[in-house]
Amino acid sequence: MLKILLDTIIVVALVGTSVYLYRTYGDDIRALFGGDDAVIFIDTLALRVTIADTPEARRKGLSNTRKLGELEGMLFIFETGDYPRMWMKDMQYPIDIFFINEQFEVVEIAENVLPESYPLTYTSEEPARFVLETNANLARSFKIEVGDTVTIPPRNLPQDLRRDLLDQ
Repeated sequence: MLKILLDTIIVVALVGTSVYLYRTYGDDIRALFGGDDAVIFIDTLALRVTIADTPEARRKGLSNTRKLGELEGMLFIFETGDYPRMWMKDMQYPIDIFFINEQFEVVEIAENVLPESYPLTYTSEEPARFVLETNANLARSFKIEVGDTVTIPPRNLPQDLRRDLLDQ
């Protein structure tokens, strides 16, 4: 009987500790195990981003969100390098939009794009595989320019680009 009571106390303690840790550090745990968040770099500037890599997530984007943290954004990942069109449907705040090619270079920046610009769409003149949306004025504040290098964790890359990195 004492062994069953002791085992029960241990199980309850482990479950309670797990719940506490997940509630306290859940975002970090999800990122560690392949959650929807990642940390990317534009040159040396670190940004925490939510990944939008499905058609549904890309379509929704930042629509109906209230705000982004200072160094936060959303990284849209596409299956191929193309000319993605971005819009401001149901947006509540202005953003900067960075178009990034398969070589992980910023190829175009649309700065301070206003919600009122909808239904206009924004695209780049060069093919882009990724699009990063951040708070407006990030490009100006941190002197981000066309040609800057973006580092994306390999776990967040499409399979073909991950394979290319391994081949190098």
